[in-house]
Amino acid sequence: MKKLLKLEFRKLRKQKSFYICTIVMIILLFLSTMTSKALCNASAEFAAQYNGSGITAVIGAISNCSFLLIAGIFVALFVCDDYEQQTIKNIYSKGYSRCQVYGSTFISSMIAVTIMFIVVVCSAFLFGTIYFGLGESKEMNIFGILAVQYVNCMANISLYFAISCVLRKTGLSVAEVFVAPLLVNMVLGLADSFLNLEKVTLASLWVSSFINELSVLTIEHNRFMTALFMSFIYIPVFVIAGLHFHKKMEM
Repeated sequence: MKKLLKLEFRKLRKQKSFYICTIVMIILLFLSTMTSKALCNASAEFAAQYNGSGITAVIGAISNCSFLLIAGIFVALFVCDDYEQQTIKNIYSKGYSRCQVYGSTFISSMIAVTIMFIVVVCSAFLFGTIYFGLGESKEMNIFGILAVQYVNCMANISLYFAISCVLRKTGLSVAEVFVAPLLVNMVLGLADSFLNLEKVTLASLWVSSFINELSVLTIEHNRFMTALFMSFIYIPVFVIAGLHFHKKMEM
């Protein structure tokens, strides 16, 4: 397993998509900050209503740079690379099990996405502070929100990882990053309409439903705790389900 992890990290360092996706997210953050600054300069009314700062930029960074979408695309490219290049057969020929290969790829993918998360948050804080000042958070601990954002991002990425390991085709895996959340939300929305649920809906508990609410400081405590709890549940569910189907697939 240790040798497999070294192999994955070596591959990650050479993975162009890792650097490209990270740079794209930083550019999107910068453009978002510059757009907000331009609107503030152009409209006194907008400037009076806009509550921009380094702290609010950090909280909204994941949404503003389309983090889940771009990081999901990276994971799909990273996971499918060995299968597209047929190098996976050489790995298995050395006696490694599917569990070991799956686990090492998952760990390296999560570490790569974690690095992306840290870079995005730091970049957002830098841009926001430079153009709008530091600001202050009175509603909720900023580090608490960031922690739950991170866990929820890992839950979403675990889903993309599991599907990519099953599909093993770059085109299909990238497509599922776009389509899967939309399809699941539609299905759950239809189910909610039939069940006529009032207090809690199935769509509101789906893994991708939390990130927008976690991108503002005013998120309610109950919703905050629900996002944390459900995200922790989704991660092992997606990992185990992906491994189950991965082991059944023919090489």
